[in-house]
Amino acid sequence: MTTSKRVLMALMLVTAFVSPAHASNDQFRQMLAQTGCDSKYNDDKKADLYSANYEGKPMSVTGSIKVLDGADVSVKVLPSTFTFDVTVTLADRKAAYNLEKGQRISLNFDVAGQGGCFLPFTGKHGVIAGSM
Repeated sequence: MTTSKRVLMALMLVTAFVSPAHASNDQFRQMLAQTGCDSKYNDDKKADLYSANYEGKPMSVTGSIKVLDGADVSVKVLPSTFTFDVTVTLADRKAAYNLEKGQRISLNFDVAGQGGCFLPFTGKHGVIAGSM
């Protein structure tokens, strides 16, 4: 196999492992941009966008665990966030038992609550899609 083919295969493998988390965080970032604290829209439009496009819909994120409280897992998705961006209640409370603060995790969940400048977005029916 030639060097260029090896490089191409390596890039394809890296893309396969990196893209899903990046893509899921892109959707979360879009939700934050449209309906979060830094949104350029007024509060009524933010609420309408949230209700129409995100509330109750499935979402995935990858980030670092900041708080563990029973079945609630709070995750920092954006590097610029001081605390955490989303708190997800896991569908299976026992799934959080072996998690650790600081651990990177991927979660699938249904969007349940709109965050803002001080409160995180929330999710329910969370399932751990992967941990690193």
